[in-house]
Amino acid sequence: MADGYVTATQAGVRATLIADPDVAALVGSRVVDQPRENIEFPYIRFGQIEWRGDDTDHTRGALVQVGLKIHSRPKAGKVEALRICETVAQALHLKPEAMTVEGFNVVEVEVQTWFVKRASDGVSYEGHMALQVQLDS
Repeated sequence: MADGYVTATQAGVRATLIADPDVAALVGSRVVDQPRENIEFPYIRFGQIEWRGDDTDHTRGALVQVGLKIHSRPKAGKVEALRICETVAQALHLKPEAMTVEGFNVVEVEVQTWFVKRASDGVSYEGHMALQVQLDS
């Protein structure tokens, strides 16, 4: 069975980020759905993902809202998390041609917002990003 809008979008976002040399220089291939127990920092984790229909008269489509969480190393601080967020935004924002979502056409990719805050451990920082991927089939 082929992936639907949401799972195909997650795979496409991950592939785009690990293929981008600037993102890879910061996090390597550590763009994950669920981090393993002893994952190396920094890394990017998928957060909440939402689907919304975006059909037209003759074309099926979707808007997929993707949340990303950026986890920095405790001693690297806020600057590392900020750099990763900025680099992810540069790799994705308004660059639909950079992303392949198998089975669908990527119409647009927008990084809608992002921010960095101190993590609950009190020493490291987390970036929170929201992006929207518009697809049609």
